[in-house]
Amino acid sequence: MRRFLSLKCRNVVIIVSITMFMIQLDASVLAIALPEIARDFGVPLVSLSLAITIYLTMLVACLPLSGWAADRFGPKRVMLVSIMGFGGFSILCALVGNYWVFIACRAVMGFCASLLTPVGRLLLLKQADKSELVDALAIIAMPMLIAPTIGPSIGGFIVQHARWEYIFLLNVPVGLALFLLTRSLVLEVPPDRERRLDWIGAGLVAGTLIALLAGIDRLASGVEKPLPWLSIAGGILLAIWTVKHVRCHPYPIVSFAALANPAFRTTVIGAGAVVRLPARALLFILPLMFQGGFGFDPLVAGLLLMALNGGDLVSKPLVVRAYDRIGFRRTVFFGSLAGLLALSAIALVDRGRNAITIIVAALFVAGVVRSIVFTGMSSLTFITLDKQTLSSGNVVANISMQLFNALAVSITALILSLSVWSHGRTDPVIADYRFALWVILAIGLVSTLALWRQIPDRLSDIHADESG
Repeated sequence: MRRFLSLKCRNVVIIVSITMFMIQLDASVLAIALPEIARDFGVPLVSLSLAITIYLTMLVACLPLSGWAADRFGPKRVMLVSIMGFGGFSILCALVGNYWVFIACRAVMGFCASLLTPVGRLLLLKQADKSELVDALAIIAMPMLIAPTIGPSIGGFIVQHARWEYIFLLNVPVGLALFLLTRSLVLEVPPDRERRLDWIGAGLVAGTLIALLAGIDRLASGVEKPLPWLSIAGGILLAIWTVKHVRCHPYPIVSFAALANPAFRTTVIGAGAVVRLPARALLFILPLMFQGGFGFDPLVAGLLLMALNGGDLVSKPLVVRAYDRIGFRRTVFFGSLAGLLALSAIALVDRGRNAITIIVAALFVAGVVRSIVFTGMSSLTFITLDKQTLSSGNVVANISMQLFNALAVSITALILSLSVWSHGRTDPVIADYRFALWVILAIGLVSTLALWRQIPDRLSDIHADESG
């Protein structure tokens, strides 16, 4: 532990770090196994995007419950139950032999993760001073990066030399360690028995997000089908109802007060959120592209992805120094452009002797840039929060992050499916993966250009605005 971290928040940082490690490990090993899972269940490869999006959908839809649950039952109890649920349904994912039962287990895992992540972050935000926040987030980011760095290679090895079911058993020892540490390190907080839940608001928020994300995801199975469009239309109507309810309710399930801050609004629903979409999409499309497009085996595909997360990992200690010397706006803007340029090399490379070298170099650069952009946006998000908006803003920020994670996968699957359908194919080829990657990069470019005028030149400008 570094010396700048105060003693009172060290235990929380340890718990949050391991929690993020477990959740990131699960996501990284699953992506590499999708082709094998699709073959075993006898479903199209693009349909397996549901295994990721249903998890993220439940995660984001149930996030508003986390604050109430932590207050009503105590954060320690909520975390212990959620850890047990996450580990238990991981085991069930390895045992079931039916596609829809597997999807249902993934949904429950998403629900458990929806309680784990924000409760841990809320504990951190209450323990850490604002002067410590950037450094604390950097520490937490380290195990978050280690998991996706080693996860794809571990997943590729398991898929290639054993069975994909075993990848879910990786959560068991990590979850057990997390359970024991939470019991011993997290202090008991008396629950607030009087804390009431806005059940109508919770249902509206969950219904809105599930309808919208499920509809967008299912468009990948066929844009001519009416059900996805009906789901999206229903989600829009529920969203309008939700906004009216939140504005009128004295104690709403989620408050949008933090969105009044322009910087916070940029990072959670504006260009600062969209600019991270390409990096999120890579975790879905690259494992498929390397195996289905370039013909690499699962282990090689997993090893290649280590370059992306490795670049992110080694650059993390240098992020704060880069912001101090170059400036916040310039570092984020030019860093994002450099990352998009590096990823364009993957869209252009052909299968050949130098393909792996080019891919590794491009992914390493993209990983370095991702570290800069993500840390910057996260820091800007939480620095804008004050005591009045800390709890509600934390929930909104977590909803935004997981929402755009799910959208990245669904939109990429949709683009990939449209390319396959337009050429009369049943399975994607290298040209389809390239087309999807170019569209995602174009979205990243537009959001990066928009970001220049929406973020401060230096993070200290935010403090100046608050004090003034």
